[in-house]
Amino acid sequence: MKLWIAVMLMLSSCFAIAGEKVTYQNWTAELSGQTNEAYTAAEDNTSLGVFCANEKCLFYLRQGLNCTSGASYPILMNSANATTSLSMECTVINGSRFQVLKPFNEVLRATQSGDSVGFAVGLQSGTFAASRFSLLGAKSAIDRVLIEAANSKKKEQRPLPKSLPPPKQGAKDISI
Repeated sequence: MKLWIAVMLMLSSCFAIAGEKVTYQNWTAELSGQTNEAYTAAEDNTSLGVFCANEKCLFYLRQGLNCTSGASYPILMNSANATTSLSMECTVINGSRFQVLKPFNEVLRATQSGDSVGFAVGLQSGTFAASRFSLLGAKSAIDRVLIEAANSKKKEQRPLPKSLPPPKQGAKDISI
């Protein structure tokens, strides 16, 4: 699972070259078929997004926290329609730290309406690192990425059979 997350996030840094980039108010969707991402950034150099490789998707938070790769931490989330605690798993990709947010459906529900969503992480110093993100355009951008992810499996080319199936018995004499 950790390897899969690392591969997905590494792909996110290079897939936009050949893809389509669409802006939905304060959110951006980058679409390339097999990998798709929607994200927004806050003023404090943090970002929130959803990344999909094929039909598998995850939400991530990038706060620049000094966390241990592979470790899980509790995090609080608040939006117009959800206030809950989540789990985040720290993943380091190319020297940058990402926090993968779980469970996926809770974060999805929080991003579907309202003006903003906030996250608070308890620090060892006894304080909190808090980030707030705009949700203007989030529903459209995230929906687009999830639709692309769902359709990615359909876009995969199916291999041709190595040989043709044997003819059905009884269809020996056909004339036109």
